[in-house]
Amino acid sequence: MCFSAPASFAVAAGTGFVGVLTLPKASTRQEIPLASVPLIFAAQQSIEGVLWLLLARDGETALIGPLANIFMFFALVVWPAWASLAIGLIEHDRWRRLALAVLFALAIPVAVFNLREISLHPYGVCILQHSLSYTNGTASSLFEFGAYIVCTCCPFLFSSHMAMRIFGAIVAVGLAISTFFYLVTYLSVWCFFAAAGSVTIYLYFVAAHKQDAARGTA
Repeated sequence: MCFSAPASFAVAAGTGFVGVLTLPKASTRQEIPLASVPLIFAAQQSIEGVLWLLLARDGETALIGPLANIFMFFALVVWPAWASLAIGLIEHDRWRRLALAVLFALAIPVAVFNLREISLHPYGVCILQHSLSYTNGTASSLFEFGAYIVCTCCPFLFSSHMAMRIFGAIVAVGLAISTFFYLVTYLSVWCFFAAAGSVTIYLYFVAAHKQDAARGTA
């Protein structure tokens, strides 16, 4: 998250609160991965809050490297596969489920490749232009970047549920804004947009429960 440690912790607290409200609303095991999304974002934002505090200190801190790579593990390994899995498990439309299955099949090699990159070329982090910049000395190809974006954005946009498409739109717009205004630090800023937008996941579960209740009284 850009700006400061308090901003990161504030987003983490808000997203975590949404996650605590959301997770109990998962009525089946298939809904748990989606209901867990706000809590995972809260963990990411908490990590960035700690990184802000550590980077503000003078001298090298042993925890900075491991925390930076844990953040990147969530961003580059967990999210590409988690997005299509979480949406695919709640999708009932046959053709949309097929599209999500294709995205999940693409996400697995993307996640494995990114995990390999993190293992071989660990990330460091520094404060740049009032944001956190994660670098590992290597550059991604346009194909690698495109595959990652498709795996993280498209699953929500392919959903038949309006709340999920809204979340996907927030993620996509957040990516565009982050890349345009914060190119070097876009990943940190983009995760902030996604974390803030995850409140729509709670709205999905509220709407789903209302539909279940309506069917039960019909």
